[in-house]
Amino acid sequence: MKAVRRWALLMLCALLLSGCAATPPESVIRKDTEAAALISADTEGLAPGTLLAALYFRYGATAYLAPQVRLISVQRDETPERALVQALLEGPSGAAGLLTALFPPETQVLATASQGDTLFITFNDAFMGRYADESGELSAAAQAEGKLRRQLCLDSLSATLTEAGLCARVQVLVYRGASQGTSMRLPAGFLDQSGNETLLDPLTRNEETLLTPHNTARVILEAWMNQDWAALYDFTARGEDRPREQAAYDAYADGGTLVGFSLSPGTVALDGQTAVVGAGLTLLGEAGDSPVPGYPLRLIREDGLWKMKYEDLIRMMDQD
Repeated sequence: MKAVRRWALLMLCALLLSGCAATPPESVIRKDTEAAALISADTEGLAPGTLLAALYFRYGATAYLAPQVRLISVQRDETPERALVQALLEGPSGAAGLLTALFPPETQVLATASQGDTLFITFNDAFMGRYADESGELSAAAQAEGKLRRQLCLDSLSATLTEAGLCARVQVLVYRGASQGTSMRLPAGFLDQSGNETLLDPLTRNEETLLTPHNTARVILEAWMNQDWAALYDFTARGEDRPREQAAYDAYADGGTLVGFSLSPGTVALDGQTAVVGAGLTLLGEAGDSPVPGYPLRLIREDGLWKMKYEDLIRMMDQD
């Protein structure tokens, strides 16, 4: 009976999509109830019905997403795509540290369907709602924070699903029942809660919001330049040489004053556990700005995130 109800819902979605670009054909929509064994090639060597994937969540209060690599169970009546979206809705695991979920409360995934390289994901109308801490009239800062979270929410979908090799782009659909307009495609008003019904294009992978080695190096140097020692500590790798927070803050403050920087794209080692980003540093000197060209900013992986060793960080901050 559950499969019948799901198939009926998918048929309803297909009808409501009529008139939209790239409407999923019936043969593709049926995939969501029949393709229990369609597991990505990334699962080779894993137990049947499991998927190893990087799930992207927000890192602390930053404007970036960080991955949590997890084994995802794929039920007999669902596709890998739907299983990954459901895992994003449920949020990071208990050992996630600073990772936080991004979907509004009560959001549910109703269906997934593929057409070519595009994955269509249908959510219920809770996807359009407010976050739990958004109530009453919001300040300008709260509105900006909400817009950032919603953009990161969309970026987490595209980053997770494209990295799993399941699609090249994602079209978000929202089933809004009686209030449904002419299309189920996500409107631009989702981002700023403005009511703007202009339809958003399919999502593509946005590397600008991912904590790649380049972006991690940017966050580290911005924290140094702004003397945001708490943020800098978050990107300092754990180890025997890393002191407690206040002692680290004092050591950071004793370092040089960064007034500008530039970064190369960076390279990752063959083992995937270390990376180097070339940094052009400009420090405040006694006689004016003091350039430090081509400094190798070294990063290591820790719990899936890029961090700097404390000793490397202090050595970099002591350049003169």
